[in-house]
Amino acid sequence: MEKRKLGKTDMQVSALGFGGSEIGYQSVAAPTVKKMLNSALDTGVNVIDTAECYVSSEELIGQAVAGRRKEYYLFTKCGHFAGWGQPDWRPPSLLKSIERSLRRLKTDCVDLIQLHSCSEEELKKGDVIEALKRARERG
Repeated sequence: MEKRKLGKTDMQVSALGFGGSEIGYQSVAAPTVKKMLNSALDTGVNVIDTAECYVSSEELIGQAVAGRRKEYYLFTKCGHFAGWGQPDWRPPSLLKSIERSLRRLKTDCVDLIQLHSCSEEELKKGDVIEALKRARERG
């Protein structure tokens, strides 16, 4: 599978990735998710993207491929701790969200944490960026 450099990072990501929203929203059975993700990894996909608000997506991904963690980049999103459509950009909520995602994904770190639909106005306040910096410092 073709790989590309992701922005200014050192990550060489596959041209195709696995988007985890539908496995959570559609309540896909764990054995099916395991088969899909392992097949994707076996064909060279090395990016798995999910979010805290994709219902059970993070848990399903953690159960399916935590044992292959060195083979893929793991991306998740934060900002909707209580679910989609209920944004919460307070630093304590963001940090709790990230910790919860790590537990669900059965990993000690993610390769990219994204802000899920955060407004420019919210970013300008500075609290969100400070929370992300704290999370990065924690590992």
